[in-house]
Amino acid sequence: MVIVNKVSPYQEYLLLIYLHHLLLALLTRFSYLIPSLVLIFRFFGCTGLGTLIALNTYPSRPISFIFSFDLPSCFLLLPARGTSLTVANTHPALWPLFHYLLWQDVATEHASADANYEYYEQANQAFANRLASVLRPGDLVWVHDYHLLLVPRMLRNAMHSGAVSGVGGENGGDVIIGLFVHTPFPSSEVFRCLPRRKEILDGMLGANLICFQTYSYTRHFTSTCVRVCGYETTSKGATATSTSASRGASVVPRSATGTGVGSTRGTSLTRRGTSVKGGAGVEKYVGIDVQGHVAAVTHCPVGVDAERVAKDTLRPGVQPKLDALRALYADKKIIVGRDKLDVVKGVLQKLRAFEKLLHDYPEWQRKVVLIQVTSPALTDSPKLERQVSELVAHINGEYGSLDFIPVHHYHQTLRKDEFYALLSAADLGVITPLRDGMNTTSMEFVIAQERTKRSPLVLSEFMGISQHMADALQVNPWDLGDVAAAMNRGLVMSEDEKASRHAALHSVVTTHTSHTWAAVLAKMLLSQINAQNTARQTPYIPRDNLKELYDNAGKRLFLFDYDGTLTPIVKMPSMALPSPDALTALAKLSSDPNNIVYIVSGRDQAFLEEHLGHLPRLGMSAEHGGFIRSPDSAVWMNFTASLDMSWMEEVAEIFRYYTERTTGSHIEMKKSSITWHYRSTDPEWGQFQCRQCQDLLENNVVPKRPIEVLVGKKNLEVRPIAVNKGEIVKRILYQNPGVEFIFCAGDDKTDEDMFRALLLFPPSSIGKATMEPPLSVTLVDNTKEHSDVELAVSPEGVFTTAVGHSSKRTLASWHVTTPEEVVEHMLFLVGETPQGEDLKGYL
Repeated sequence: MVIVNKVSPYQEYLLLIYLHHLLLALLTRFSYLIPSLVLIFRFFGCTGLGTLIALNTYPSRPISFIFSFDLPSCFLLLPARGTSLTVANTHPALWPLFHYLLWQDVATEHASADANYEYYEQANQAFANRLASVLRPGDLVWVHDYHLLLVPRMLRNAMHSGAVSGVGGENGGDVIIGLFVHTPFPSSEVFRCLPRRKEILDGMLGANLICFQTYSYTRHFTSTCVRVCGYETTSKGATATSTSASRGASVVPRSATGTGVGSTRGTSLTRRGTSVKGGAGVEKYVGIDVQGHVAAVTHCPVGVDAERVAKDTLRPGVQPKLDALRALYADKKIIVGRDKLDVVKGVLQKLRAFEKLLHDYPEWQRKVVLIQVTSPALTDSPKLERQVSELVAHINGEYGSLDFIPVHHYHQTLRKDEFYALLSAADLGVITPLRDGMNTTSMEFVIAQERTKRSPLVLSEFMGISQHMADALQVNPWDLGDVAAAMNRGLVMSEDEKASRHAALHSVVTTHTSHTWAAVLAKMLLSQINAQNTARQTPYIPRDNLKELYDNAGKRLFLFDYDGTLTPIVKMPSMALPSPDALTALAKLSSDPNNIVYIVSGRDQAFLEEHLGHLPRLGMSAEHGGFIRSPDSAVWMNFTASLDMSWMEEVAEIFRYYTERTTGSHIEMKKSSITWHYRSTDPEWGQFQCRQCQDLLENNVVPKRPIEVLVGKKNLEVRPIAVNKGEIVKRILYQNPGVEFIFCAGDDKTDEDMFRALLLFPPSSIGKATMEPPLSVTLVDNTKEHSDVELAVSPEGVFTTAVGHSSKRTLASWHVTTPEEVVEHMLFLVGETPQGEDLKGYL
């Protein structure tokens, strides 16, 4: 489990704790989470904390501490020295963008939004490589926040490719990666301003589980993935119990005691097992489908350690400072704010709202003070500091006097006793950032007020926590009059209303604690282990075994889909042209008299002949099995000639209706099928219209006609039931029963018909398989009698291969990841070396 992030250029280190397939990494920025993680530590078999240790890569600077365990499996893991890992490398664009500010809007302006992306990428790669060097199958990896959004994909790629020494190529599929984003996540219209938007999203989608603070952030992320990358969403279920990781790697802890760490309010971890109580048996997530790998997306808000905060408010040093504050402002109402001096924290807006309070409600002049504490931000903001100082001076000059100062601004980090004394003394808390996630100060304020005044709290409605704290006085920080009115309301609020609102807020804060967050997040990660265990992981095709069986076979059959298999999927289908490597591989395979090679595509005859027709002895099937041209013939055979095709006009009319109402969509009329494409439409609207159209066809047309509706990649196709790729494969195999080696590759749902047709052998079968005359044979020649044929191929000689992630749902026995890998395997079989052309250069 990994918790990684950066505090400053001088505090960047990583602690790894290896406990029974749990990998834990801590960086100092998240030291406030350590008490919460005690629950997870004990759950995974650790019985106690060891000593505090400190490490600093810059000894001349102050150091911070983190917890360690006095165990042999505890060790330090650092990125290689010389790697640029300063906060400035990651901060300029992402931090303001995630808080709805473009980089030119922040106080420290930057020339370019992606000027430092190279360093950000290097830092992420350094962490990914270092982690991959120690990971083992069954490990959990927990990555935190925006500094390391590229790590999930980089780590998975490193594990898959074996780029890091000692890591097997397929071990990456056994590592469960979780990503928790602490910051807000903006809407798609804001995020798409980022120049490297797709790289960031793809990096995040390398995780098995992506978790945000609120449902709104989850919704923004899924919408961004759909709109920016064109990915599709799906519903994903994962059971909440698990016993082992795939490939036999155990993750069952020695002990799993979840007690003694604070209340988790119904979320508990059981002893001696990884089942998690406190919820339904199956977790439901929104899933983002990326080439068959489905990343689950959900939300889980972070809380505070309520028990620890309550104890801190009772520290011996708090009461004297509290008494001193009360004596100093004995006849005054105290408004308290504590924020980082960052543009997104809204300190300027808060000061202006306080000025408006004094102007619109003059009765509060000389009767209320604002104590505003600001702590240094991650980057210096001299312009903002000057603006705040000038505004404070202006308010004090306008409404103050020799014996009264309305605004007390302290730009410093308070000691713990001072901080809790200030929160306890407040008559009103005002926390109004322009955008924020789970602000911990607001929760600490509620706990500190439990034993004092139970004062109300003014919160910005643009904070993630505002969704959970409905009894706070929520305001729009940009509306100064609204904030001033809320301040006045809080100051004059009756004691009964104060008590009622405080009780509700206190219940929320003490129920949804950081311990709850830790337990729920552990549950979510464990559910991903179980999901990976129960889901069929398609193994990577064994290259050497493939070559051996190819060389030993007499007759061989190759069946290839086109789009997404030999060429990548592109936005404009007409630009998906075969690369020189693909053409070389097809030419070499088809020129061998022992090989039978077919392209089984959804493309029409004209496209296949134009781009592949010059290759010798290459068989082709067009329109998903509607037409076929054998390798030794130039004549196309039409399988729809004897079928009733009158349904096409009825379907076309429905498609025209949706085309008129879906900008960017179009209809493709083929001889054997009709397809409605919506790849160029608004992604969400296009998908919605597709589902509506599908329902209409399946409920009103399909029951009356011999047709079927097929949902493809950004398209909806209607075709005759008797025409599909599976029937064509059966025909080819029926006519060539002597083949001893079959290689079939595809990436789409239509290719599953081919894989299904090649399920020739029942489980534990012995001997040869036989095939009955397929419909694609009897349909063309219904007068001739056809007998069953015995096939020469054995089970180990059939290589059905899906293109995509290993977790992709498929009937195929093997997988490769990309079309480039399909071509590489073809070249390997014929003894050719890839020339390395970038396929994108031909699109």
